[in-house]
Amino acid sequence: MMGYDKCKYTSMSLVIVLAVTSAVFATSPAPGPLKVHPINPRYFDDGTGSGKAIYLTGSHIWNNFVDWGTTSPPAPLDHAAFLAWHEGYDHNLIRGWVWELPQAIWSGTPVWYFSPDVFERTGPGTANDGGLRHDLSRISNTYLDQIRNRAIAAGNQGTYISIMMFIGTRSGDSPSWPWYPFNIDNNINGIDGDVDNDGDGEEIHSLPHQTGISQACIDIQENYIAAVIDKLNDLDNIIWEIGNELPAGSVSWQYHMIDFIKSYEAANKSKQHLVWMNGWHFDNTYLFGSPAEVISPNRKDGTDYRNNPPATTGNKIIVLDTDHIWGIGGYGGWVWRSFTRGYHPIFMDPYWGNPWEGDIPSYEDIRKSMGFTRIYAEKMNLVAATPQNSLSTTGYCLADPGMEYFVYQPTAGASFTVNLPGGSYNYEWFNTSTGVITNTGSFTWAGGSRSFTPPFSTAAAGLYLTENAGPVAIINAIPVMGTSPLTVNFDGSASYDKSGGTIVSYDWDYFNDGAETGSGVTTSYLYRSSRTRYITAKLTVTDDEGYTDDETVLITVQPGQVGDFDGDSDVDQEDFGHFQLCISGLGIIQDDPDCLDSLLDGDEDVDQADCSIFLGCMSRANVPADPNCAD
Repeated sequence: MMGYDKCKYTSMSLVIVLAVTSAVFATSPAPGPLKVHPINPRYFDDGTGSGKAIYLTGSHIWNNFVDWGTTSPPAPLDHAAFLAWHEGYDHNLIRGWVWELPQAIWSGTPVWYFSPDVFERTGPGTANDGGLRHDLSRISNTYLDQIRNRAIAAGNQGTYISIMMFIGTRSGDSPSWPWYPFNIDNNINGIDGDVDNDGDGEEIHSLPHQTGISQACIDIQENYIAAVIDKLNDLDNIIWEIGNELPAGSVSWQYHMIDFIKSYEAANKSKQHLVWMNGWHFDNTYLFGSPAEVISPNRKDGTDYRNNPPATTGNKIIVLDTDHIWGIGGYGGWVWRSFTRGYHPIFMDPYWGNPWEGDIPSYEDIRKSMGFTRIYAEKMNLVAATPQNSLSTTGYCLADPGMEYFVYQPTAGASFTVNLPGGSYNYEWFNTSTGVITNTGSFTWAGGSRSFTPPFSTAAAGLYLTENAGPVAIINAIPVMGTSPLTVNFDGSASYDKSGGTIVSYDWDYFNDGAETGSGVTTSYLYRSSRTRYITAKLTVTDDEGYTDDETVLITVQPGQVGDFDGDSDVDQEDFGHFQLCISGLGIIQDDPDCLDSLLDGDEDVDQADCSIFLGCMSRANVPADPNCAD
């Protein structure tokens, strides 16, 4: 079985499922690099300037980067078949697993072998597995090429993938330290990762002041991370992942490596990617307090991530991985519970083989449910959607109150209520087991808790509600990205009224803070900045019955030529006039939007230091300014 066969459903479900997915999930390359969404930080932003919030979900397997098996060398994964299987469920996220040791063993299993090696095996000398010793200063080009090619193939079908750096010395409590490259018997670099000689080598995921691990070990690890970044930085569909379930004492080391990734990309590379951190051997507070943007928590603190995951707050993007709350396990309803609470659920999938257990039929429901939740993630305006547990008696409600709701009812056939403001609504019932939209329609409601009963009693239900009265604000902004001074032209003419009324006003908030506003179907605004800023502009439309709707767009303003405030390529007297109007004085914050391009020295005032920088960049009228004048 290669993924669920959409053709096995009834003719009605075939029409509905294919009609939805063919429109929503047409294969196209994954844009990026991903960012934390600036408005709803529970979700990703794809970096295109569209402002859309991105939901990620999917299966991952242990051998999608490094091949494995019980023979040496192991048979290679049919990666094209795996990706086709993954895409067949409409999944869009994979954890890319690395195994930096040549073989491992777990309790009750035979030896498992991995290929290709991460570190070159040059010798001299023989390692504990009988092969040549590793040279930890040389990263295998075969390995780098393989993970790059597999990441590209995933990206081409619209899938994002994490790039795991380290598996750890005891992943899955494997007693495999004798074969690990940082064991002194296995490398030519003199690296002894087992400083306390207790046979596990966990010290390699610590800092020198903690355990006495050598600085040379840290340098080699940073060199390895830099090599991976050098090889893959140009790709848009990747997230860096420090490692899988690293030891309890690794927190400070992981923070250090996260900071290293960020600083290395910022200093040397054109693209900056998010960093992902997970944990099993330490408390989740270390994840929430980490410099990583993306985390995957565990259940050791008593949080019931399996059956009643708490609503996300947006302090981190949370990828809820069955790996860290079950190991191998899960059920379809867990996916829907996680989706309505603001998570990105992913499944550690045994379908393609592993040392522990085989696939079981119930896991099919997990795979299908992840793809089905993507349907509604694409339908909904996730930018405005937040977990609203109290609005429904089911406790599972993702909503933009008054505008849009997705409610999950885990109990088959059971009635429930949703608290709705007065208005006209469209509804849609979704069978979460079959993927069938069974009933649609509309109703008018005076306001308050309204009772709903699923039209089927054989499965858990999803109810999708959208407000059906009033206007819909739509923004077209050109351009959404550029260098300061950046004039953005806004057009709200595509906005419309769902109930046939007339839009009577278009109100613009250029910074979404009430400070700079405008009105009219079309308008424009000149944005200024001396540093890269991500600015949210908002349109509010009002119809002739007094109903309103908001829409936002993300504007990215990048720094232009220092001192060229009028954008004519020189820095002259006209620019100096603008600068003089913006001087605030030492220690006095300059927050006038018209003066954000005058903050030249990196602080928040415009004073003598900024003036010195400006004067150093003056070129005279019609003389191009030196682009490096402020260095």
